[in-house]
Amino acid sequence: MLGRLSHTVICVRDLDVSVAFYEKLGLHKFFEFTHDDPIAGAVVGVETRKVRMAFMRLGDEPHEPFLDIVQFVDPPTYGEPYPTLNNVGICRVAFVVDDIDPVYERLKAMDVEFVTPLQWLTTPTRDPLAMVCFKDPDGSFLEIISGLKVE
Repeated sequence: MLGRLSHTVICVRDLDVSVAFYEKLGLHKFFEFTHDDPIAGAVVGVETRKVRMAFMRLGDEPHEPFLDIVQFVDPPTYGEPYPTLNNVGICRVAFVVDDIDPVYERLKAMDVEFVTPLQWLTTPTRDPLAMVCFKDPDGSFLEIISGLKVE
């Protein structure tokens, strides 16, 4: 029924701040535009006229999933992200890393807000996993994980 995962959308207050943050994480912006037309919100059921968007991805493969960073301008983005990870709905965006310790240290140097310190999980059927959740500049939850093998 479904094809492939295309993109994940993150609504932000300030597109420039968020793009800079995600670039520090290793994503690169491959497309940015402003849509100034009532159809900009109508297609997603939001009463807005103007939105700014940036498409960001890891790597250069054109068919890989990407992040769609969206700032509503008129009227502006409002509200708060989920306060905890156990809310119904999309709760976090996860990224696989090969060696989590240096990535964790770089995130600490960036003063990101962590949910917990880095955790190592042992399961009876898998090699140990390491993971940590943290927040982007608007408080949306992100995760890095190492040792994840999905077959």
